[in-house]
Amino acid sequence: MILNLSQITELKQQLSEQFGVYLHLHDTCGAQYFSFDAPVSMEVQDYIIEFVHQYGALAQFSEDQTGLFIK
Repeated sequence: MILNLSQITELKQQLSEQFGVYLHLHDTCGAQYFSFDAPVSMEVQDYIIEFVHQYGALAQFSEDQTGLFIK
């Protein structure tokens, strides 16, 4: 699953406004990877999980909670 630019923009804005978290996008051929400046809380993770779920996607966080893959 790949989020489109408007979905990414909305997610980035919501994370910044609600949690003070900056989301970085790393776009590669046929895939997307996201990262954070620091590990994110369970509250932020839960928000992201719900956000991407509305588009039929799953969020998978890295072990150190600084990376995010959308599947």
